[in-house]
Order: sequence, then structure tokens, then C-alpha cells
Amino acid sequence: MRKVTLLLTVLFVTALYNSTPVLAQSSGSFSASFGATQCAISNNDGTLTGGIAGTSLPDVTVKVSSGNGVALVITPSLVTGLYTQNKLNQLTPTATQNVGLRVKVLVDNSTAHVVPEIGSNGVVYDQRFIQVNASFLSGLSTCLLDCFTMVQSTLAAHSFNFYVSNLAPGSHTIRVTWDIVGGGTGEGTCVGPGTLTVEQVKNFTFNSGINLFF
Repeated sequence: MRKVTLLLTVLFVTALYNSTPVLAQSSGSFSASFGATQCAISNNDGTLTGGIAGTSLPDVTVKVSSGNGVALVITPSLVTGLYTQNKLNQLTPTATQNVGLRVKVLVDNSTAHVVPEIGSNGVVYDQRFIQVNASFLSGLSTCLLDCFTMVQSTLAAHSFNFYVSNLAPGSHTIRVTWDIVGGGTGEGTCVGPGTLTVEQVKNFTFNSGINLFF
């Protein structure tokens, strides 16, 4: 019995050290960048302070593998701030403000194949339209300066999934930028902190694939 046990042990150890190693292949890769500067709302007057300097997050470079069905899922997550201040008086009984932040994802400096942009200028993360009408002020002879003021400030976190497929194998640069929608009449915006995550995924043949609906 001891001889049989010893023989089995020797065979097991021999097979363990002489077997061909099996390496697990990763199904994707993950890359990220971030901007750490934070927006804040002033306790005194509601104005926005801080935020990321400039209008973009650090670029991310991703090396795409070969093969059909390879795609990148791109997720910019940002804290956005909006500030509006509507002032009314006898001469200006109506005030309208409209401001927002629009985020754009570029792959190799183009939005042509990035869904849902497909060549557009990006996706609105946050926008505010406010109109105040106080017609009674026109009848007040003593109200010539700022008789009515409405200040609004908000901070909120937003994220959105963009994706691009059918990229050529090799390195590709992902850039996230933002710009102001509207504005020009005293509104304010702020962005930060923010993160950019890029994940390489593989669409297998038994999945439904990527469908576009317009």
C-alpha cells in the first residue's frame, strides 16, 4: 500500500512540474484620469469658487487590441455648478437667464465615431433656464435700482457613457472637454472634481452587438 501511495505522489509531482502552463487572457483593459480641484458655493452670496482650471481633463491613451467587436466605453464623471442672478427694477421688469455645461468626448481628436455624439458638439450635463417677470415694478416710481433679485446656485454630480467601436489596433487618445451653453448675462459655471474612465470591452458573437437608434 505504501508503494502505491508513493508512486501516485511521484506521478502527481512530475505532472505538476512538467505540464504546459495555461495563461488567462484578459478580456479588456482599464485606464483613467482625474481632476481633483473642487467647486464650492460661497456662503455669502452664492457665487461659485474653485473648480478645475481650464476646460478639459487630462488625456487618456489606450492601446486597443486586434479583433472584431472591440469597443471602448468612455465615462466622464463631473461635478458641475451653475449660478444665475436675476435682477429686476422699474425699467427692467423681466429677466431671463440660461446657462449650462456641455461635455464632449474626442477619440484621436474627433467625435465622428463616438456614440452618441457622431460628430456633434457633445452632451449637456446640466442646464438651467429661468425667467422672472414682475410687471408690477413698472408702476413703482421709487424703484429704479435693483428692486428684486433672485440668486440660484447648484452643485451636482453627473456621468454619461460614451462608446466607440471598430477602432484600428494600436494606441488611441481619449480627450474630454466642456464648454458653456448659453450665458453672457451674468451667469456662472464651475466644474470639479472630475474623473475620466475608459474600459476596453469585447462584444462576443452570441451578444446582440451595438445598435443605434435615431
